[in-house]
Amino acid sequence: MSVPRPVIQFRFWLWLIRLIGVIVPRRLRADWKQEWESELQHRELLLADWDRFDWQRRLNLLCRSTSAFWDALWLQRARLEDEMFQDLRYGSRLLFKNPGFCAIAVVTLALGIGANTAIFSIINGVLLKPLTFNDPDRLLMIWTDNPAYQLGFHEFPAMNSDLTEWRATATSFQEIAAFQTSPADLSDGGDPERVGGLEVTQNLLPTLGVYPAIGRQFSNDEEEPGKDRVLIISHELWQRRFGGDPEIVGKTILVNSKPRMVIGIMPEVLQFLHANEMPQAYNLPSRVDVWMPLARDADYWQTPKQRPLVCLIGRLKRSVTQAQAQAEMDAISASQAIAYPATHEGWRVWLTPLFNQIVGQSRRPLLVLLGAVGFLLLIACANIASLILARATARSREMAVRAALGAGRLRIIRQLLTESLLLSVLGGGSGLLVGYWGLEILLKFIPANVPRLQYISLDARVFVFTALISILTGVLFGLVPAWQASNVNLAEALKEAGRASSAGRWFRSHSWFVTSEVALVTVLLIGAVLMLQSFRRLLAVDPGFKPEGVVSFDVTLPSVRYRDGGQRSRFLDQASERLKSVPGVRAVGVVSNLPLSSNESMNYFAVEGAEPVPRGKEPLAEDRVITPGYFDAMGMSLVSGRGFEPTDGANEPSVAIVNETMARQFFSQGDAVGKHVKWVLGDEGWKTIVGVVCDVRGFALNVQPRPQLYQAYAQTPNDDAMAVVVRADEEALSSLRSTIQQELKQLDSAIPVANFTAMSQLVSTSLAKPRFNTLLLGVFAVTALLLTAVGLYGVVAYGVNQRTREIGIRMALGARRTNVLNLAIRHGMQPALMGVCVGLAAAFGLMRLLTSLLFEVKPTDPVTFILVGCGLLVIAFAACYFPSRRATKVDPMLALRHE
Repeated sequence: MSVPRPVIQFRFWLWLIRLIGVIVPRRLRADWKQEWESELQHRELLLADWDRFDWQRRLNLLCRSTSAFWDALWLQRARLEDEMFQDLRYGSRLLFKNPGFCAIAVVTLALGIGANTAIFSIINGVLLKPLTFNDPDRLLMIWTDNPAYQLGFHEFPAMNSDLTEWRATATSFQEIAAFQTSPADLSDGGDPERVGGLEVTQNLLPTLGVYPAIGRQFSNDEEEPGKDRVLIISHELWQRRFGGDPEIVGKTILVNSKPRMVIGIMPEVLQFLHANEMPQAYNLPSRVDVWMPLARDADYWQTPKQRPLVCLIGRLKRSVTQAQAQAEMDAISASQAIAYPATHEGWRVWLTPLFNQIVGQSRRPLLVLLGAVGFLLLIACANIASLILARATARSREMAVRAALGAGRLRIIRQLLTESLLLSVLGGGSGLLVGYWGLEILLKFIPANVPRLQYISLDARVFVFTALISILTGVLFGLVPAWQASNVNLAEALKEAGRASSAGRWFRSHSWFVTSEVALVTVLLIGAVLMLQSFRRLLAVDPGFKPEGVVSFDVTLPSVRYRDGGQRSRFLDQASERLKSVPGVRAVGVVSNLPLSSNESMNYFAVEGAEPVPRGKEPLAEDRVITPGYFDAMGMSLVSGRGFEPTDGANEPSVAIVNETMARQFFSQGDAVGKHVKWVLGDEGWKTIVGVVCDVRGFALNVQPRPQLYQAYAQTPNDDAMAVVVRADEEALSSLRSTIQQELKQLDSAIPVANFTAMSQLVSTSLAKPRFNTLLLGVFAVTALLLTAVGLYGVVAYGVNQRTREIGIRMALGARRTNVLNLAIRHGMQPALMGVCVGLAAAFGLMRLLTSLLFEVKPTDPVTFILVGCGLLVIAFAACYFPSRRATKVDPMLALRHE
């Protein structure tokens, strides 16, 4: 016979009440236990003869049982609230009675929590806050990559014809848009100014899901040449240069000497990709202030040519994942390799989420720093746990009295955890202040090339994080001492001798905390020393030029007034001659791509007489176009041959200069002078190598020099954007910028001195990230080392104090002072030695996470491991020695009389 549903429900409620009732203390269950038991005796009767049972009586009994249950819960809650406030009052009184202990614990916690708060604020702004675009998770950067080229990055732009083909064949994307950098010189009546500009396809803004706050976006026909004389400006430029004039929309301003009508103003919070977030070769500006149409004729998008500096971004359809899109693009690139072997063979498509593109290079260093401050907080917790254990020793009789009066173990644990949580709350509040001040300091030192700096702040998420780690640390450093303190042996604790008998157990707990501290600080110190060695070697790298006394600035010659190469070449020659005549200027040169400036150009080349290679497999070289004075201005030395001369003009035989790496790799015995090279793409013929120059670190200081080929600007005046390099005496540098602006204004008043910077500052900027990472990791490691040394000192001092009677007996029986000293030091060095061994083993595995952050240093460098291990043991010995000396000064008679 099936059991009816009411009986099943009744049975369920009875067992639920009985199960929850187990949690309620025994005393509170006495009032309603009898009623429950009487009801449960009828359970078999209910199941056997349910149709004759009085359902009304049954429901009444259930209601009475439920009412009793909720009454008991209310009493339990009231009791817990009373005890909680009692614990808080008692814990507060104890902390105020021990201000020294409270101050040490709060300061230690404030350091650990404050460091975590500051670093988490940076991580929150850089890594956790979403992009300001609409549905940013579906935005992907679309790159191509050829594994045959070992260039240190995998983000090459697609072919110019790929955009049209992928829009037609790739079904995974809702939109595919293109953009490229385009420096914009504004000359609308005020002083000329260089701002960051982008040329974009009409669908880029809809792809991103952003629209002008004022005005309109680009239309389809504005992608056609001749109809592209429009632009959209940023909110910041609108406010700064145009004073927030709402009538600016519809007006015409001069950009690169071309009139363009302002059709829109971007939202205030919008900031697009910039140079810190992209591969170096694409030279994006630090911020985008001007958006212009990417206008090209139809033939440009149909005929495969060289890979232009046009970047693609796509928005996935809602039902498509990145893996599905990647599979489709792999199939498309495979078919393109068959259809166009000359330009696509060996190339594949590489999809990267836009968010990863922005923060990818900053993710690992920031997570490493978060791990470091996490270790620091754990060390702080271990230190405070040791302090609480020491206090618990003095309170052992108090705990015994509590237990003798009926306090259960959980009640004692709750009391001690309440005291720990009070400390953690005070430490968390102080840590929030330390984190606020620390963040203010970090923002002054953080490299400017870290992305999304404008989003770093103390917001609600940071406050929640600080509150959570405060509570977590309170439980973490308070649980073990509370658990051990609650394990009271009444017979021993209430006796006077109980203190001595329990000292060994307390000392072992202290030793485990010290072992953990030493292991954590070992890992931190090894990481800091590895980073320091890496940074020291990076500082010793020769960039290939002498940056002292050198400044540079950018010049863009608008095609409206400088239509051919001859005009551009004459302007640069005249500008160079004018600057050379400035007092204090020693040399002036011009280059297309300044080293370490996030602006590089790579081209395929061929060597005359070398074995032919398949198309697309040719070697790559950094391509730089320079004027004759460039090497002197940069302080670069010729290894052999000669430099460019004024006679190397447009009508002379084409010449080139190569660097040492190219000469060594592609010419026998490095003898390149007199040999011939040419670019694979283009119609240029063979170039005669007339000199070999020293290697220059073009991409970055931590990237080995690659083949570099220099051309004379007079023979290839194709670039309208060039960098001018000026070497001057130190006394002339302070006023050099205004002098340069005046000299250029005499030649062309619409050309600004853009990106004026000292080369030494450029080198320093390239070292900013490793310097910042090394500094922070070093500070955290040193702080952790100090905390650990103090903790070890406290353990040994505590042990000496607890064993005073034992030491007195030993000395009374004839033990020498050296024996006592060795005994005390041995007890301190044992946990330290164990911690060093554990830390070395952990570091051997964890340091591999630093591989990408190290330069010419192995993450398992044995010298570093040995030095850190030995150094920590020496510091541990010093921390043990001084308190151990106190043990040798114990007077046996006084010690025994005191006991």
